[in-house]
Amino acid sequence: MTTKKAKIADIFTFIWAIENCSKLITPDGVLSPVFEVDFLENTKWILAMKDLSQQFFSYYIQRCDSGPDSIEVFFELSFLSADGLSLKEVKRHAHFREGEYLEYAAFTEYVFELHKLQYLVNDTLTLRCRMCKVRTYGMPEKNLCFARTVLGLERRTFVWDIRNFSTFQPGRDVKHRIESTIEGVLPLLLSFNVVVLDGIEYVGFKFFKSYSDRFLRFNGVISILDVSGKKYLSHDCFNFTTLTDVHLKLCEKTLLMNNKSTLLSDDLLCIRSEFEIGYGSVFGGIEFYVNSPESERDMVTKI
Repeated sequence: MTTKKAKIADIFTFIWAIENCSKLITPDGVLSPVFEVDFLENTKWILAMKDLSQQFFSYYIQRCDSGPDSIEVFFELSFLSADGLSLKEVKRHAHFREGEYLEYAAFTEYVFELHKLQYLVNDTLTLRCRMCKVRTYGMPEKNLCFARTVLGLERRTFVWDIRNFSTFQPGRDVKHRIESTIEGVLPLLLSFNVVVLDGIEYVGFKFFKSYSDRFLRFNGVISILDVSGKKYLSHDCFNFTTLTDVHLKLCEKTLLMNNKSTLLSDDLLCIRSEFEIGYGSVFGGIEFYVNSPESERDMVTKI
């Protein structure tokens, strides 16, 4: 965070903790609270994360004020481990105009699975941004800001009983609503059905598109249970969203009919569904500054 000619470095550190951050980053991404850096002419900034695909996600820094035409800054972005060690660190020297950002990508599996113990502590992912301005006079300025965002995350498990399964015909739906405890969020709506593809009947499920401007993202496992309650076969629902209708084909109907004694006691089909549903950000805010920015000090003075 220094250069050969620099004698003094003003340093601002922003730490952003994202709670309930499993793979469910949400379809519209996650934005940090806005933070202000005094020694960078009181410019304002955010960090953000969003999905690029099932394999990658991105994280970036963006300037979000209408102040000076261009700001020069040395910055460092990294994730923090449970011990506060810097992980996947990137350093850059850049000029930012209003609205400009720099974006970086990471492997989803690497962060959320292979090295989960390093990156996630109690399902909390922490990003750190250090910003630096160098000069050759005066006293160095240092500041620290901590912010927190909480993602809505619920885990639901339920069992469906489909009676008279042998008579279940294509075109019929049995619907189920998974209501959220979060105010203002529409439920996840899905249905059990039998569909015909190339003349073959399949047991399937449909997840319905949300007509709200707040979409859901979910993972899950849908399992056919045998007569003893054990899972006979399962299908993973990974990284699904309610941006569109989603159709899931589980198995051929004849597979179940040919194993009635094992799977269809009294012609009853039992299905166990386990879901992890992400609702996006439900809370976010600055927890504290070591030294409050000038704009906040002015506000306190006026009050």
